[in-house]
Amino acid sequence: MQDTYLLDKISNSIKEICSSKNIKCIREFTLVVNHNSNVNEENLRKHLAEHNKEHIGEELKIKIQREDIEEKTAIIHSIQGENF
Repeated sequence: MQDTYLLDKISNSIKEICSSKNIKCIREFTLVVNHNSNVNEENLRKHLAEHNKEHIGEELKIKIQREDIEEKTAIIHSIQGENF
């Protein structure tokens, strides 16, 4: 089962970061999630394509790292993209 709540939180955080940093299009980002999280590259890419299409490029590279962090938590470790 995918974690829609966490996917929504990630999506909203990406929107906020893009807005505050004037990022037009994200090319690559690294995300840290809990070892037991259901978030993976495939379901995250699909969710972002639906909810963040204005900030996501077709060639988006997503790196998912699994670490011992709190469940239902994600840390956006780095974002690379094009500015306005």
